[in-house]
Amino acid sequence: MGAVGIVHAAEIRVLGPTAIEDYHAHLMRLDRTSLFPGDDRAIDSHCLDLLASGAILIGAYVKGVMRAGAEIVPDRTARRAEAAITVENDFHERGFERELTARIIDEARRYHLKEVRVQEQ
Repeated sequence: MGAVGIVHAAEIRVLGPTAIEDYHAHLMRLDRTSLFPGDDRAIDSHCLDLLASGAILIGAYVKGVMRAGAEIVPDRTARRAEAAITVENDFHERGFERELTARIIDEARRYHLKEVRVQEQ
């Protein structure tokens, strides 16, 4: 596991591959129709794609449950990446977007990514 930080009673941490279940559950709690049209299999597929691509996942946990997350997906050259931040509805006002963006930048530097585009959803 990566470094741990606390923001507004949340634990922010870089996730290992075994935490994909937490990320999956987080995505299931979001408004799926806006992120993943169709059925829940789209979220299943997305999480499998994240594992296959070697994505870097970061989670914000409140009372042991992931309520916000970030994914960093490097391209094939491992020089650039796309990143996305997702925050559950009742947790938007806690500063998670700012903290997760900072962690994305830190992880991008650690992995020597030259360019990262971040989307907030």
